[in-house]
Formats: sequence, structure tokens, C-alpha cells
Amino acid sequence: MRLLAGLITALVLTAAPFALQAQDPVYTWVDSNGVRHYAQTPPDGVAYETRGVRDQAVGSEATKAPEPAAPQRPDDRVACERARLALDQLNSDVPLEMDRDGDGKPEPVDATQRAEQKRLAEQAVRAYCAAGA
Repeated sequence: MRLLAGLITALVLTAAPFALQAQDPVYTWVDSNGVRHYAQTPPDGVAYETRGVRDQAVGSEATKAPEPAAPQRPDDRVACERARLALDQLNSDVPLEMDRDGDGKPEPVDATQRAEQKRLAEQAVRAYCAAGA
């Protein structure tokens, strides 16, 4: 019985440091619309906070200056132009329609769908448009 109790104690003491190890940090920030985001990687170009997974604050950091953009490829320029045009349309008050089910007939885009499309267009602008372009 003592041997079993000693073995269990040894296992608990051996596993304790692994259980107490710090988890990967979670990055959190608030966007221009006031929406809080959480991610496992830090965002580019925005101030963010770093938090431990167990609600233990790890610290706060200001963002680094953006690195110079690599030369833009021709395909990226086209994708950038399309993304910016889409974003302009999504930011306007013009009612939009979109074929969402593939039947060839466009349906009206509601506010939720518009917000999702806007989010995707903003991501495409960040991905394909060179900084300052």
C-alpha cells in the first residue's frame, strides 16, 4: 500500500510542472468598429494585448512599424483593384444582390451578409494591396 501511495505521489509531483506551464498567449484587440477580436497570432498594424489562456495578463504591446512591402505582382494588383471596388460597393448605401446559391439568380444581400462580405473584402485589401498603394 505504501509503495502504491509513493508511486502515485511521485507521478503527481512529476506531472505538476507540466500542468503549471504557461499556455500559448492569446492576442486581443478592438477594431475600428468597436468589436473585440481574439487570435493565436498578433494582428498587423493595430495595438493589441497579450493574455494567458487562464486569464493571467502576460503584458501589453504596441505594434511594430510595418515592414516595407515586397514588390507587387501583376495578379496581386488585379486582386487589389477588385477587392477595393468590392469594398467601395459594400460601404455604399446601394442595395446589393448576389447569387449565393448558384442558381444564376441574384438575391438581395442582407445586413449580415453585407458585413461578412465587407470583412472578406477588407482581408483581401490587406492581403493583395501593397502598403501605401
